[in-house]
Amino acid sequence: MVVSTAEKSELTSTPVESLPRLFVIVPTYNRWGEARKSLECLARSSYANFGIILVEDGCVDETVASCREQFPDVEMLHGDGTLWWSGAINLGTQYALDNGAELIMWINDDVLVAPDTIERLVATIRRNGVRTVACARTKSTDPNIPDWKGEAPAWHPDAGKNLRELPEYGDVSIQHPPGGRAVVIPAQCFRDVGFIDVKNFPHYWADHDFHYRAMQAGYKYFITAESFVWNVPNEPRRELKQEFSLGWMGWFLTDRRSSMNMPTLRRLLKRHLPRHEYRKIFYPLLFRHLKWLAYEWLIRKPLLHRPLRAVKNAFSKAEPNSSPGR
Repeated sequence: MVVSTAEKSELTSTPVESLPRLFVIVPTYNRWGEARKSLECLARSSYANFGIILVEDGCVDETVASCREQFPDVEMLHGDGTLWWSGAINLGTQYALDNGAELIMWINDDVLVAPDTIERLVATIRRNGVRTVACARTKSTDPNIPDWKGEAPAWHPDAGKNLRELPEYGDVSIQHPPGGRAVVIPAQCFRDVGFIDVKNFPHYWADHDFHYRAMQAGYKYFITAESFVWNVPNEPRRELKQEFSLGWMGWFLTDRRSSMNMPTLRRLLKRHLPRHEYRKIFYPLLFRHLKWLAYEWLIRKPLLHRPLRAVKNAFSKAEPNSSPGR
């Protein structure tokens, strides 16, 4: 759908009381530097009828005091350190619904919105109907990371296929989940689909699970081509062990803070893929990761290189001579 100049300016001239009431939910944990920048961008938004909910999950840095001082209009909800992303999103979503939200927007605390992002996303929903979810394209502050423009997640069979350039303006239908960065969801969607599944997806992949459920319930997803947000890549966590140590590899494969934690990813694929397709995707993915991790661990252990070469040579000598047979 191509959007005219008149349509693009429609919401700017609409009376505030006629605009859908929207709440932006921002979960955070001990990252006031990132959260502050995100809130500063939201405060410059051109959309006139929205509130901001910062859900801090037991922060022990300056988040609580600084937010109260610098952003007194931001509603702050508090956790005890056990909410993680999913619990924080659910807490904010429930509060928004209880306070008259018609639309709910999810963003992470490391996401920076453009001034017109919310306005344009709301316009997409108004153009396409109440069973519409709208999201922005995601740009990275790291020039080496490509934009997200509706592509499939890396594990999906469609990953890397049917790549396309978005038009300058318009609502572009997408078939794969946008995650939790600048996505606007109608309040009715939560009544139809339910909330985030905290039990099975406490942190990573929870947003994808929700979006797949919404798609199955008949909600249509669009990227608003002229809207975008900036994502600031995360700094490595200080508490993490050295890369490719045994402790780090265990964290990478099983910790809920790792996007590649296999138990959570397995639950996602098993829930949303046919059984044969789930097996075809998950087990090769797991074995590739194990092979990669084993290789990276071994090359960092020079004392093992000589005995391993000796074992390899011994096996090579023990193999029977091959013959072409003709």
